[in-house]
Formats: sequence, structure tokens, C-alpha cells
Amino acid sequence: MKEYQIGEIIEGTIINIRDFGAIMIFNDGKKGLLHISEVANVFIRNIHKYLRIGKTYQVKVIGIEPDGFLKLSMSKISEEEKNEYHKSGVKKVKIDPEFIDYSALKEKLDEWIKKEKENAND
Repeated sequence: MKEYQIGEIIEGTIINIRDFGAIMIFNDGKKGLLHISEVANVFIRNIHKYLRIGKTYQVKVIGIEPDGFLKLSMSKISEEEKNEYHKSGVKKVKIDPEFIDYSALKEKLDEWIKKEKENAND
């Protein structure tokens, strides 16, 4: 497995979203947490408006747990770092669909349908 460094910008895919953040997976199978407070430089009430399961995002490694689990941030990536990353020609992450967890969407589906029906009746 690749050894990641704090401050390194990497690209990974969202495999699970919870109210507190998103779990990402990387090409080598390593996983990490993108906490909701690290998604943007503004208060986020609903993380689902910012992130999508199965979509690839650039993140910065801001911490590494003893077991290798990564702590990640999108908000700490500067514009200069984003531009430099794009110039490097990094390839997109290919993700095995079995890693993607849609349970968070399934949990909310009934609630969203009910809410939409209520809005339609107003």
C-alpha cells in the first residue's frame, strides 16, 4: 500500500455518506473520513447537497491514524494546489461497485418521498 503524507493531495471516491461526513476509498484500497466540517469553508447543514456517493473528489490528507485510516479535507486545498494537482495529470480512481454503500440513501428515501408529497399538496 502507498504511504500517504500529511499535506498530500489525493483523489478518492465517496463510498458512504453519513450526517457527520463521508467515507472515501482510494486506488490502493485505503479508506479515510472527510468530516462535514472539512468539506467547505461555510457551515453545512446537509452534506448530501455537497457530496455524492460514487463521485470522485480531490482531498488533502490532514491526519493519519495509527491503523492507516486517513483524515481528509477539501476546504484546506488552496487554489494553487488545485491547479498544480490538475497539471500533474493524475488518473481518475476506478472503484469496484461492491465498495459503494447506498444504505444512507435508502434510509432517507421514505422521508424524502413523504416530504415531496406534502410539498405537492401545499
